[in-house]
Amino acid sequence: MPQVCGRHMTETEATPIALEVEHKLAKARELMRAEGLDALVLGRADSFAWITGGGNSRCVSTTDAGVASVLVTRHRQFILTSNVEAERIDEEVLGHLGLSHTFDMVAYPWYEETNSAILRILAKMGVGSEHRYGADFALQGSKPVHPLLVSLRVPFTSWEAQRYSSIGRGVSDAVERVCWQICPGMTEREIAGAVACELASSGYTPTVLLVGADDRVMARRHPIPTDKVLNRYCMIVVCAHLGGLTVALTRSVHFGKPAANIARAHLSAARVHAAMIAVTKPGATYQDVMTQAKAQYEAEGYPGEWRCHHQGGPIGYQDREFLVVPEVTQGTMQVNLAVAWNPSVTGAKSEDTLLLRSEGVDVVTAASTCWPMLEIPTCAGIVRRPDILIR
Repeated sequence: MPQVCGRHMTETEATPIALEVEHKLAKARELMRAEGLDALVLGRADSFAWITGGGNSRCVSTTDAGVASVLVTRHRQFILTSNVEAERIDEEVLGHLGLSHTFDMVAYPWYEETNSAILRILAKMGVGSEHRYGADFALQGSKPVHPLLVSLRVPFTSWEAQRYSSIGRGVSDAVERVCWQICPGMTEREIAGAVACELASSGYTPTVLLVGADDRVMARRHPIPTDKVLNRYCMIVVCAHLGGLTVALTRSVHFGKPAANIARAHLSAARVHAAMIAVTKPGATYQDVMTQAKAQYEAEGYPGEWRCHHQGGPIGYQDREFLVVPEVTQGTMQVNLAVAWNPSVTGAKSEDTLLLRSEGVDVVTAASTCWPMLEIPTCAGIVRRPDILIR
């Protein structure tokens, strides 16, 4: 029998996180009304983090599913999880965020299959075959809603935007600390391990961690770390999150003066990126950015290079909430949108995470003051992009 603990939040207990969660619950219920749903089950870890204002439901890092789900009905909201996880989720996740009075906890036996337990709980609550319910994962009888959730979490709320800058700064600092520490003779895996350790010890969880050494930077757009030994050139690509909010960046290091082809490729990728940043602003369309990127690739002498790898898109609770593709209308950019462009030329990539504000664009993963920078003229003035760190 599920164990239900009822709670009610008072005004004096309302925290910024609690206010954020109430706002998101209201948006979830608007979606339910629009789709004719009586209940919504959010079992993906990214959805859980979003609706709880940063709660972590992950136990296994290699799956999108968490060990707890959020159930939203018309008037109440619940956490559904096994008896193994209930106390931990209550005390260390909800309690830490100040949300112990926002959700009712429903625990089911650990030996009951998760989907069966959720369906049984829905039926017990009166949400059965005669009612409609949605889910962001494969759940019998549910309407798939995961694609619809992107519109709820893009752009950020003001609360998320306020947290985002410090997350970007923290991830960037962690990656750059490793860039100053690596040395020739290390393998890509050793470098990746150093990055993962630095991120984890600072509270961040990597979701993408790529390391390319020397010729593998030239050969692979996604250099999954191997036992390849670093000689002179290294590229590190990272997506990492805290409380579900993800940022992305790329940094490159070279021991000694880079060869002309590497320096040229890096400068061209940085110029394309600068051109994209110059037109990234509230009110502009995603296609404005793609058009500018393609024009700059051509100006750099790489007219078809954009076809070799995606150019990025809005980022948030996923590494990219969606990819911006050519000739597809995907709306306009708004204040509090987070976006990560990542143009690349064979042998080089330029990538950072931006947050659109009413007063301008904030590069939340901006390189530290000791990192070498390129100053690139654009239609919007000088845009600064990280250069290759030469050691």
